[in-house]
Amino acid sequence: MVQFVLTSMLVYLAMAMDLPPWALKAIDKIRRGFLWRGRRDAKGGHCLLAWPKVTRPPELGGLGISQLQQLGWALRMRWLWLQKTEPDRPWAAFQIQVHPAVKAFFRVAIVSEVGNGMNTIFWTNKWLHGQSLDQLVPTLFGSVNNKARKRTVYEALTEMKWVQDIWGAITVPVLTEFLKLWDLLSDLTLQPEVDDAHIWQFSSSGVYSAKSAYEGFFIWAVQFGPWERIWKSWAPGKCKFFMWLVAHNRCWTADRLAKRGLPHPERCPFCDQAEETIEHLLISCVFSRQVWYNILHKVGLQDLSPQPDDNSFDAWWARKNSGVDDQTKKGLNSIIILGAWSIWNHRNRCVLDGIQPSLNSVLVSVKDEFLLWSLAGARGISNLLALEPANV
Repeated sequence: MVQFVLTSMLVYLAMAMDLPPWALKAIDKIRRGFLWRGRRDAKGGHCLLAWPKVTRPPELGGLGISQLQQLGWALRMRWLWLQKTEPDRPWAAFQIQVHPAVKAFFRVAIVSEVGNGMNTIFWTNKWLHGQSLDQLVPTLFGSVNNKARKRTVYEALTEMKWVQDIWGAITVPVLTEFLKLWDLLSDLTLQPEVDDAHIWQFSSSGVYSAKSAYEGFFIWAVQFGPWERIWKSWAPGKCKFFMWLVAHNRCWTADRLAKRGLPHPERCPFCDQAEETIEHLLISCVFSRQVWYNILHKVGLQDLSPQPDDNSFDAWWARKNSGVDDQTKKGLNSIIILGAWSIWNHRNRCVLDGIQPSLNSVLVSVKDEFLLWSLAGARGISNLLALEPANV
């Protein structure tokens, strides 16, 4: 809802204008409130994860909710692309007002193949060996006056006008780079009958798209390890959301409640032996390990159960996930999500409703969910259950 309604409402507006910071902040407040509380306003305590992290792509640890500023930049980059690739459009000669960051990104994203040289900027476009001249000969570029920096390749090479663009003292570095550029251009011949071609580097087709431009803003970000296991597995959305919170250690277990001075159980409500953390609750606790053994035993995968030396839920999941074939992997991932969700729900009943931990209660709930998930489309679970009919 946040992405496909609240965010999509802004697309046409963001394509036309650069929204001011106060507007972006106000809109994000509404989106943040709807995500965490289902209403307009949400206080800091309601937000389990910082908004800049939430608005990253799923593979980078977010929920795939668009960052409004980067989304607007990616959309408005369309006008720079059309101006570059379709210069005959009636508005192409107008000065397009875009953020300096958009212009800088566009320069990086475009590589030009020179034909007649009439639609490629000599000094600042990437056209010579995949680089721009301000990168190849930066000292020489510093001696070029601002007006001359707008010359096209055709204008600069006609009667060698680029030489006339160089002003100021001819120092040794300037002269060295001048000779270097002279050599690079010595064998270059323009093709009057061929238009310049421009290639968008962030898509396989070489053509701009808003999606590829938006993703380009995150190209150097660190990958989020468990994203495929969480978001590519079959499970209800609320269960995937919970697993996402687990991966970020943002569940309200006793350790996090204690840090904020909030009421919390002194020890794990299951084993009453150790401090409650999400890692302990899901994998280190003896009660949870019994749950995992019995759940995985139902589908003949009891050998994958957590061992006493396993103390990281994500590391255990990743290791077991990589050790099975693709068909088994689909069912295993859904089962692990269901198991973690069931353990968490039972923990909440113990803490909030005061019931006693019951292994049988958890297993009965999991068995019912197995069948419901299978009927709803969890083929991976269905296939595993079909292989072990006697254990269900």
